[in-house]
Amino acid sequence: MTARIPLFLFTCLWVLLSSVASAAPLTVAVKASPPFSYPEGDRWDGVSVELWESVADKAGLEYRLRPYKTLADMLEAVELGQADVAIGAISVTAERERRLDFTQPMYRAGLGIATRSEPGGWSTTLRSLFSWKFFSAVLALVLVLLLVGLLIWLLERRKNPQQFGGSVSEGIGNGFWWSAVTMTTVGYGDKAPVSLGGRVLGLVWMFVSIITISGFTAAIASSVTVNQLQTRIDGAGDLPRVTVAAVANTSGAQWLSANGIKHQRFDNTEKALRAVALGQADAAVGDAPVMRYILSEREDDNLLVLPKLVREESYAFAVANGSPLRETLDQAMLDILPTESWRMVLNRYLGQ
Repeated sequence: MTARIPLFLFTCLWVLLSSVASAAPLTVAVKASPPFSYPEGDRWDGVSVELWESVADKAGLEYRLRPYKTLADMLEAVELGQADVAIGAISVTAERERRLDFTQPMYRAGLGIATRSEPGGWSTTLRSLFSWKFFSAVLALVLVLLLVGLLIWLLERRKNPQQFGGSVSEGIGNGFWWSAVTMTTVGYGDKAPVSLGGRVLGLVWMFVSIITISGFTAAIASSVTVNQLQTRIDGAGDLPRVTVAAVANTSGAQWLSANGIKHQRFDNTEKALRAVALGQADAAVGDAPVMRYILSEREDDNLLVLPKLVREESYAFAVANGSPLRETLDQAMLDILPTESWRMVLNRYLGQ
């Protein structure tokens, strides 16, 4: 009988501690990821926050929000038991699924590409035309014409003084004119070599001119289009040839690394988009709804998020592997997500 007393006391203490633990408020990890979660004065707001408040109210859960600076820190806290659930712009990926459990998806979007919206029209064409590449091609052509003009003057100045005579400057000028007319195949006929050396040079220059004018034409076309080709981005296939920005330790950065695309890493989406706006990067890869919301709040017309997603992803709450909390949250979310009130929340924040 005496031996049962300590066992009875231990059982009572265990039940008491369990009840106290179960009554303790949940620790909910959150980070700023508008429009899913962001601080608004002394409280938090956003799509995920409003959904969590509805879920907690329906399930009768007490909780306290604990802010984190990065998504990686927030997910690690849940994995290590320092937080019970994480909310915000959390996309479900295979790598995260191995570490954590996720609730019912609350929204489906995915990774997008933000880039500068390049203006079109004649102004862009003229800016591209008057570039160093264009002027270097013109300078090279002038030097070649001048060289050929000098050679024809040296060969013709004595045997053909009527057309290539006069002072040195006049003779070289006449040779320059002949080389330009010959290259463009205009053939005015006002000047023509009469010496054997001059005619051989003329014959060679006619064939060389075909190659020269073709190369010059290609250089002009390249100078008009090269800048647009280097910065214009239509989809994921263009990313390997441009400078890309992404937030470190996010699904966007992981996708870029998995596809062998070099990228600059930033602390948050705002800094990544700022790098694109300043020309430090050509594109940013990240959560499409987050980037669209930030750009709409800035009223920035110089950047846009491409309509085609790089990869579709679902957004959900994260809990620890095997957490009994997942079943409770799923049941509440299945009741809330089909409602008209939830569709109004999505429309208010995401315009859909």
